[in-house]
Amino acid sequence: MKTNQIGIVDKIRVIKTYPDMLVRFTLVTPLERINCIVTKKELAQQLLFLENGQTEIACFGHISKTDKLVIDKMTIRNPTSFLMEFAMKA
Repeated sequence: MKTNQIGIVDKIRVIKTYPDMLVRFTLVTPLERINCIVTKKELAQQLLFLENGQTEIACFGHISKTDKLVIDKMTIRNPTSFLMEFAMKA
């Protein structure tokens, strides 16, 4: 099952960095709090530039067996100039 979600990023934590990067965070939506996992290095690095409880993102992913949203795509909504300069560069 694939799902789209929009919410505020909170509780960003690095689980591991080697050999593959793994970052977890909580996505706070108006209706619920969703535990999320990022395994793609590019998305994880973008995520680490964000501030807890202040940045809104739109993300697309699928639900894992452990009931976590595994993020496949992510976009920062209303980015600041700092985020545009450092986090959103390809």
